[in-house]
Order: sequence, then C-alpha cells, then structure tokens
Amino acid sequence: MKFIEVAHPEGGRIVVHIDHITSAHFRPGEREIKSRLGLDLDERQNELVLFGEEAERAWQAIREMVVATTVTQ
Repeated sequence: MKFIEVAHPEGGRIVVHIDHITSAHFRPGEREIKSRLGLDLDERQNELVLFGEEAERAWQAIREMVVATTVTQ
C-alpha cells in the first residue's frame, strides 16, 4: 500500500492513500508565488491544497509512484 504524508492545512499531518487521489494539479512557483498542489480526492475526503516546499515534496512523491507504476511499451 502506498501512502503520502503531508501537512494538513489546519495543522498536524494527514496520510492519504494514493488510491483515494482522483487527480493532482501542480503549479510550480515563480518568484514570490509559491508552488501549489491541489489533490482531488474521492468522495470519502475533501480536496487538499498544499503550498511551497510541501507541495513540491508531495508532487515529487506522486511523480515517483507514477514513474514506478507506468508500463513502458
């Protein structure tokens, strides 16, 4: 089972199972604008939005899982 641990917007940490992520939207930061990662989660959970280093770290973890599970033809 694969989980991603991220900072919860209201404080503390949250662990999200990757099977509950229906889509992820990453926007890299520029100058004073922080990176942003929006995770659309299935009907059991609300959307989760991360900013800055936390967004970049979570996006990298997701990308690594995608690469590891993508079959090259």
